[in-house]
Amino acid sequence: MIGATGELGRAVASILAARDGGPGGVQVRAFVRRPLPAGSPPVDEVVTGDLHDRDSLREACADVTAMFLVSSPTQDQVELETNAIEAAEAAGVERIAKVSNIPIAGLESGLHGNHRAIERRLAASSCRSTILQPSFFSSVIDKQGDVVARGAVVLPTGSGKIAWIDPSDIAAVAADALVRSDLDGPLHLTGPDALDGDDVGARLGVKRIDLPLDKWRETVVASGLDPWLADSSVHLFEAVARGALAETTDTVERVLGRPPRRVFER
Repeated sequence: MIGATGELGRAVASILAARDGGPGGVQVRAFVRRPLPAGSPPVDEVVTGDLHDRDSLREACADVTAMFLVSSPTQDQVELETNAIEAAEAAGVERIAKVSNIPIAGLESGLHGNHRAIERRLAASSCRSTILQPSFFSSVIDKQGDVVARGAVVLPTGSGKIAWIDPSDIAAVAADALVRSDLDGPLHLTGPDALDGDDVGARLGVKRIDLPLDKWRETVVASGLDPWLADSSVHLFEAVARGALAETTDTVERVLGRPPRRVFER
């Protein structure tokens, strides 16, 4: 598992660990940059390294049948995830489940451009692949915990709606993708309904602030966000305002046999 210490990786590891020991039990190897912190999901083995280190990737991929692939949204993401894909190919890994995002027409640079390039690389790979393409994680609102506690939420998306998804649903689909043989290709993952910023505020019981995008960018860059990622986010918010992420899908229910979770309900 690449990304075993992140939000999704921890959840996927927990799901797989719960299956361990039963019929078709799952052995989990975590690939991490530093020792697993206390409270991490139980795994069978840990390999320390990073996506720049091809030797550690080779060690991590030895005798592995499936790889969970997620990495941080950085400018060198294509290079880093390609390193992982090449290591998987060399080791004979059968399947890769990659966390991506929903393609949006006109967004071919920045973070979206990264994901499209990695998806093209996987399409040419000897490894079978499942591409997890989720809409917005509902957990991004958790990063505004202090703001929400003061009675507001900042969503600079105009009147655009988003089919927000609970990350636990993404993790559950990812865990299935690692052990099933019928989930090849892209999976567009959304929640059960599409909400605009005012809907989100209403569910949270707070006021929604639709900050102008230039002001939002200035604020988040000043707080330390990579300007490259801030620009990617601005372009995404512009697309959302045009309706780019309003469509819901039945993919979560088809894969898991249950509806996706409703979000922002307290």
